[in-house]
Amino acid sequence: MRRVLVGSVILFIAVVTVVAILSQNSEGTPLSIKNKVFTVEIANTSQKREQGLCCRDSLAVDRGMLFVYDSPGDYRFWMKDTRIPLDMIWISSSKRIVHIEESVQPDTYPESFRSDKPAQYVLELNAGSAKKYNFQNRDKVAFEL
Repeated sequence: MRRVLVGSVILFIAVVTVVAILSQNSEGTPLSIKNKVFTVEIANTSQKREQGLCCRDSLAVDRGMLFVYDSPGDYRFWMKDTRIPLDMIWISSSKRIVHIEESVQPDTYPESFRSDKPAQYVLELNAGSAKKYNFQNRDKVAFEL
């Protein structure tokens, strides 16, 4: 009887943990630029950053992925196994845009893209978002991690 109870408790904890992780990932984190709010997935580990948005056939409107690094640096991005065109936006540690690559196409791989200025974050959005909302270098980006 005790083994069944312990097993049930462990199963319950596992289910609650999985549900919490899935709900956090599906909701995402709000990020705003110029009063435009996006819901972004956070890529803050090597594994998540390596996976990125590859192998997806679409990205919902007003969704994106924010790549988070421990410190500012020269972070290069490419479109390996990425199927959707993207805008790539490099963001400084002070949360200001320092570089934008617009409408990067999947067929550009193995070319890589980078900022001339150090960045601590890189935001990927659907291609055309930066132009549609008139994002510019030095625009403030607001988000909480």
